Amino acid sequence: MISSNPEYELVDIYADEGISGTNTKKRDEFNRMIEDCRAGRIDLVITKSISRFARNTLDCLNYVRELKENDVTVVFEKENINTMDAKGEVLLTILSSLAQDESRSISENCSWGIRRRFEQGQYRISTKRFLGYDYNKAGKMVVNKPQAKVVKRIYKEYLSGYTADAIARMFKEEKVKSWDGQSNWQPTAIKSMLENEKYKGDAILQKSYTKDFLSKKRVMNDGTKKMYYIKEDHEAIIDRETWEAVQQESKRRTEYCKEHHTNAYAQMPDRNPFSGKIICGECGHTYSRVIYRHIDVVTKKWRCVSPTKERKRISCRNRIITEDSLEKLFLMGWNAIAGNVPEFETQWKQNMEEGSELLRYKTRQIMEAADNGPIEEFDPKLMIRVMDAITIYESGDLRIRFYDGTEFEYEAG
Repeated sequence: MISSNPEYELVDIYADEGISGTNTKKRDEFNRMIEDCRAGRIDLVITKSISRFARNTLDCLNYVRELKENDVTVVFEKENINTMDAKGEVLLTILSSLAQDESRSISENCSWGIRRRFEQGQYRISTKRFLGYDYNKAGKMVVNKPQAKVVKRIYKEYLSGYTADAIARMFKEEKVKSWDGQSNWQPTAIKSMLENEKYKGDAILQKSYTKDFLSKKRVMNDGTKKMYYIKEDHEAIIDRETWEAVQQESKRRTEYCKEHHTNAYAQMPDRNPFSGKIICGECGHTYSRVIYRHIDVVTKKWRCVSPTKERKRISCRNRIITEDSLEKLFLMGWNAIAGNVPEFETQWKQNMEEGSELLRYKTRQIMEAADNGPIEEFDPKLMIRVMDAITIYESGDLRIRFYDGTEFEYEAG
């Protein structure tokens, strides 16, 4: 049409293929056209219909008015509207509202169809960024065995006392590959994996939804929309008891942080194993490690860091303890268990019969470690796996607590 009119000169054709017209954020070609109009390269825009220009009434009117101020005319062929015509804006307002309402109707129909499929247990998620699963030819989720080994290890390391941060660092150092073949692990991704019910074979549908069809903004479903839970939907990677143990451990750590006034369960436990595990018996805060250096001698000590309201000095006057003393205390406590296994078998049996999934898991860990007998040197990995906390009192008394509920108290001196 343009080439057949000698008065017209084609600047360019701008087409966003398959892109919604409800907003302009991702419409690269549309935005390029607007920039060309602002730069004075275009004085006439011809478009098939209002719905091809924009389905958002406000966007449509704003852009048309802006172009009009820049002496750029927009012609809508289907509706026979010329924006330079006095009646053009009135018709444009009415018809663009209809285009927006049409988009809303399509969005509602799509949402209705999705909900109906959810009710029938039909869904499909992208496994590209979902470690551990692929889709087979029949469209069913199946386990990706090499990736499943990584998933299992994440759950195991978490229940062995490590945090999501520590696991991410560990995997980066070991160059463990993620879904994209890279080793750029993020703690948030690991935490999300630890909470994902799909790893135990279930599926929760409609965890999030599109709040507004114009902005396309997705929000987490807080109960506003109905959610659907499908049990035993596909093959599990993590058994149900282990998955539940992880959820209970996550809740325990959150409560532990609140009880002991700390923002983090542990700071780099892979490098500082006692982090978060030393408790002040006087004020309930956690101890922090302080490193003293004198010439070639390095001394690691732990002290309570409960602050005053002014945060200018240490308010708690509980005693300071060396890291060597903590290591010796753990050796004494652990060897009292590993060297006298029969004395604890009754308690372990009760834990296995009556305890929660987490207590059963932790008890098994202690039973398996105790089978190796007493140790001669401090083992930080063993300590992280089996010991809950050490409490220090101003009197000098100490109490060590293990995950199976076993406690030992040692008097000062």
